[in-house]
Amino acid sequence: MIVEVRQRREVVPGRPRFRRRRRYPPTNVTVRARSAPKRAVEKVAKLQGKIRRQRLDHAHKTALSLVREHGFIAYEDLKIRNMTKAPAPKPDPGRPGSFLPDGAGSKAGLNRSIADAGWGGVSRDPERQG
Repeated sequence: MIVEVRQRREVVPGRPRFRRRRRYPPTNVTVRARSAPKRAVEKVAKLQGKIRRQRLDHAHKTALSLVREHGFIAYEDLKIRNMTKAPAPKPDPGRPGSFLPDGAGSKAGLNRSIADAGWGGVSRDPERQG
């Protein structure tokens, strides 16, 4: 008969006799918690890349058709960066420290549509293709 002999540890008051190994945080929770947002970020990045390629493709095709159809192309040099700036806050003269409505919400929509139109790409491409 085989008998296993263990050494007896001294008991220290105020401390547990056996130490538990803890994993912080539990692995099954972290894997799910980390992978779901990561997948969402990858999905959004993929869609944004697709939209970017569509915009570039449209700009290239439009510019190429303009160059092929017309011998001379003139366009207005728009300051797109200045057009899409946020509106400056307007201080309220009657009440110091407060501001009047500046229409930032509607300006944000305009900025979004200007950026979505891709004016900069269409204006740069004829120079490259012509």
